[in-house]
Amino acid sequence: MAGVLVTVGVLVAPPVPAAGAGEPPSLPTTAGGCVGPSPVTARETPWALRLLAPQTIWPLTRGAGVLVAVVDSGVSAAAPALAGAVRPGVDVTGGRADSDCAGRGTALAGIVAARPASGEGPTGLAPEAGILPVRITDANRRISPARLATGIRRATTAGADVILVATGVTTATPDLAAAVQAAVDRDILVVAAVTDRGGDNGGDPPVGYPAGFAAVLAVNAVGVDGGSGPVAAGAGTDLAAPGAGLGVAPRGSGHYTVGGAAVAAAYVAGVAALVRSYHPELSQAEVRARLERTAIPPPGGGPDPGVGGGTLDAYAAVAALAPRQAGPPVPVPAERVDVPTVPGPSRSARVAGLTTVGALVTTLLVAAAARSRRTRPAGNGDR
Repeated sequence: MAGVLVTVGVLVAPPVPAAGAGEPPSLPTTAGGCVGPSPVTARETPWALRLLAPQTIWPLTRGAGVLVAVVDSGVSAAAPALAGAVRPGVDVTGGRADSDCAGRGTALAGIVAARPASGEGPTGLAPEAGILPVRITDANRRISPARLATGIRRATTAGADVILVATGVTTATPDLAAAVQAAVDRDILVVAAVTDRGGDNGGDPPVGYPAGFAAVLAVNAVGVDGGSGPVAAGAGTDLAAPGAGLGVAPRGSGHYTVGGAAVAAAYVAGVAALVRSYHPELSQAEVRARLERTAIPPPGGGPDPGVGGGTLDAYAAVAALAPRQAGPPVPVPAERVDVPTVPGPSRSARVAGLTTVGALVTTLLVAAAARSRRTRPAGNGDR
């Protein structure tokens, strides 16, 4: 079927180890059955979280008030690590999306917003953000341009602040382009994984959409060695992030190993949620600019089409003293500020609050000026 791709971005599973033994297994990708609990609960922090160090950001923000839409296979509300985070969401074929047979959407949502729990493994980057699941896969775990466009539209109307699209199609249909533009026009940051799997004949990966649209923040994966995943020459990668992680299982407390550009995009979406929570006054374009301009440049400073402008720097993206226009590298405070945080109102409520305060200040200044004119002694210029 033209324009349809099997869902990509998660590594093929090796044989599942015995319960409680060894490293978490890879997320199963075979169709025909639902993914169950993992026999292994991770105890150690994965290298991606050691690199991104979200614990240095949590004194500033944990993502409260931000809603991240995960446009994929659904997200399981039954996953203990996501308890209280998952909204009913929407299945584009009808019904709710807070279940997940494939396990992909749940794994990615856990990277974004898994809640802290003693002995339950790594916490997500933005553990107070909300998750809006949007299921676009069919019974065979495939997607189409039409369902993908509908999913993005439904995430837009549901009030998402960030839309994570973990896969894509090879056809840039007008409907899909319009859906992306409608989201951007509603001040939503759209983060999408580039296509990182080869074509039908084993050649270079094709250009995938929506990542191929300029309005979308296109993300590729990097490994421990800094090398990037394969992408098409015209993929237009904007940013790179770690391409390996631990995803929560759709049921039970175990974890699965996941990897690829989809995982990298989930890390970027998580940091975007932190930025939107800490800087509610910023537009989606300004949030995107912070993510790109604070990125770690490629080794040697040379161009690398696989990583775009550089690799995600989570702390700098949130805490940098960044001007909003293009310019030199963004300065970061010498010392990381320790500011306690408590759950607060939604991002839209805080933006409204800032607007109200600004209007009040303006009113007070105008009133003060009027009083000054009334009480000023009359002079020659007043007659």
